[in-house]
Amino acid sequence: MKIETQPLEQHQVKIIAEFEPEVLEKYKQRAARKIAQTSKIPGFRPGKAPYAVIHRLYGDEAIEQEAVDLILDDEYKAVIKEAGINPAAPGKLDEIISTNPLKFAFTVPLMPEVKLGDYQSIRKEYQPPTITEDRVDQVVKNMRASYATAEPVERPAQEGDLVSVTVNGELASPAEGVEAVVIPENTVQMVVGENEFEVDDWPFIGFSRDLIGMNANEEKTILHTFPEDDPDEKLRSKEVKITAKVQSVKSLTLPEINDEFAQSMGEYESVDAMRQSIHQSLEEKEKREYDNKYLTDLIDQVRGISTINYPPEVLQDEIDRVLHSLEDDLAERKMDLPTYLKTINQEQEAFIDSEVKPVARQRLERSLVMEELAKAEKIQLDLEALQKEADATMAAISKDPEFKKMSRGRKGQDLARGVTMESANRVLNRQVLERLKAIARGELEQKPALDNPAEPVPETTGVEPVVAVGAEAPSGSKEKKTRKKKTETKAE
Repeated sequence: MKIETQPLEQHQVKIIAEFEPEVLEKYKQRAARKIAQTSKIPGFRPGKAPYAVIHRLYGDEAIEQEAVDLILDDEYKAVIKEAGINPAAPGKLDEIISTNPLKFAFTVPLMPEVKLGDYQSIRKEYQPPTITEDRVDQVVKNMRASYATAEPVERPAQEGDLVSVTVNGELASPAEGVEAVVIPENTVQMVVGENEFEVDDWPFIGFSRDLIGMNANEEKTILHTFPEDDPDEKLRSKEVKITAKVQSVKSLTLPEINDEFAQSMGEYESVDAMRQSIHQSLEEKEKREYDNKYLTDLIDQVRGISTINYPPEVLQDEIDRVLHSLEDDLAERKMDLPTYLKTINQEQEAFIDSEVKPVARQRLERSLVMEELAKAEKIQLDLEALQKEADATMAAISKDPEFKKMSRGRKGQDLARGVTMESANRVLNRQVLERLKAIARGELEQKPALDNPAEPVPETTGVEPVVAVGAEAPSGSKEKKTRKKKTETKAE
């Protein structure tokens, strides 16, 4: 076999493979036997007709075509090995250059390559936010509001009342052929006016104040022009005629904040104990969110100074994963992708190109950088941490009603293998991120080995696992900012 390789764009290589004449002859014999086995030839049992008979009945071209197919099936791996390349995905046959001698041309995608930049020089201040007592006060206020009692009143709504209202909105002057409805009819509950319990921002900031003075079953129309930077794209700079019909008005009575209230909220002996627990929870949550952004920024810095090459097939695989994740998310909301695309007025091809592809590219490149960092830093998987992670995951899965079925026989083996692999991904991911954090904080000399971090690193960093390139991760499409709609409260 003679092999010639030619580098191509997009991290691919062209392979021209030429076979010796006897190879084609050998496979033509096999091809004839295969044709004999699958065809009815008078006077012969299946597979027993001699080559000369097959040649006379089907001709040299048919035998040769079958032989070429067999060669491609059998010899492709040998071609790749002889070429000395590491493919990322199956190659494709570009052309049969000739049959005498037998010569093929393939295009083969190469495995991704990452050349890390000087990540050791990256420095980034690490300063998680502190929790003030004002933050704790706000949580206590929200808890108080959640356990407020609501009593119907026969009077107009006033500040602090809980009002149920049906809202819909239409463009004041819709263009011809444009759908007028921009706020579908929806019944929501909201606390009227300025209050300490919730943000008054739907359908626009300050809307609830327009309900002051309205009685149950009373309706009014509000003309509002939305700002050009409104979170809802279809409302930007639009003048909308909003119809609001009050369904009910209720007066809120709030519980006192005392030790009895604290005890009703959980295993707290006093208000002070409850506030301490809230403070700790907020601190942990804020730190997770801070670490998430801090570490993601670090990975993106490394990504920005590194050279990352991969073929289109690898990116397409990641695009498919992002789409699959999005479809799963939509299914939970009883919606499919075509319906979702109609709601945002986009064609699928344009949506993939503008929304999905950038997310897939980011995920893929972060994952590749993480893999290379693990190699560069010679990080070994912490087996003790892996065992704990796998045990915790299996314990969580065991609560699933279908667990007994999933854990039987071959399915159980596959489940255990999958849990182990994903646990390994998460543990190694944390180890790499902790090492990178130590480098960025200038602590590596003080802590030369951080393969077993004492402090866990958040798993929702947007960074892909390092064991399996492009492993599944949250996020289906680029996140859009949307206004939060009011929902029913516990005050009913």
